[in-house]
Amino acid sequence: MSGNVLLEVKDLRKDFGDHSVLQGISTQICQGEVVAIIGPSGCGKSTFLRSLNLLETPTGGSVVFEGNEITASGTDVNKIRQKIGMVFQQFNLFANLTIEDNITLAPVKLGLMNKEQAQKRAKELLGRVGLPDKADAYPAMLSGGQKQRIAIARSLAMNPDVMLFDEPTSALDPEMVGEVLELMKELAADGMTMVVVTHEMGFAREVATRVMFIDEGVICEENTPQEFFEHPRNQRLQDFLSKVL
Repeated sequence: MSGNVLLEVKDLRKDFGDHSVLQGISTQICQGEVVAIIGPSGCGKSTFLRSLNLLETPTGGSVVFEGNEITASGTDVNKIRQKIGMVFQQFNLFANLTIEDNITLAPVKLGLMNKEQAQKRAKELLGRVGLPDKADAYPAMLSGGQKQRIAIARSLAMNPDVMLFDEPTSALDPEMVGEVLELMKELAADGMTMVVVTHEMGFAREVATRVMFIDEGVICEENTPQEFFEHPRNQRLQDFLSKVL
């Protein structure tokens, strides 16, 4: 890990009406880190993740990305998001576009590449995610695991500095989970900075450099995977792990 801080979160808060979902989260994410976020349903982990690229607008606190406070008014959020890849639970592919067009759409539209460059990059990425023959296919022709690998390729097409994953395997059939986790492992091995909300404890233990437990809108504990799983200090985390492991 190089120690360069990519994301700095200070006292992040998010309310939905009277309901306080995030209650003051502060953390730093450094270049090359893989941070796995776990916790019970409804604890605020997805809201936290979506606040990092302002898909959710925080009620209070700040997010600083590569030295720029992105929560400051007047920030060009779309420009920031070009460098923060996001992979969702439900793939979010355009059903009416081929796989290649799904991957090339954003880089071309945003003027980052011309069509030819984007197509070349798409071919590279399809090879990278193990689907080199799917350029002309449509999303409906693919399995869930293949769709999620395409969604990851689409994110990579923007050459992001950090990738956010919001429960990327929870919509998949069990036998397809492995192929997506395998790809994520490869990305981690290549040095991609990743923040992953996940229910996959094996992935958190094996691939993450740090595991974070969020409950009721606060970070209850964060540590290296070994310490986190083998010597959890927080009582709530101990209870949670006893149910999921």
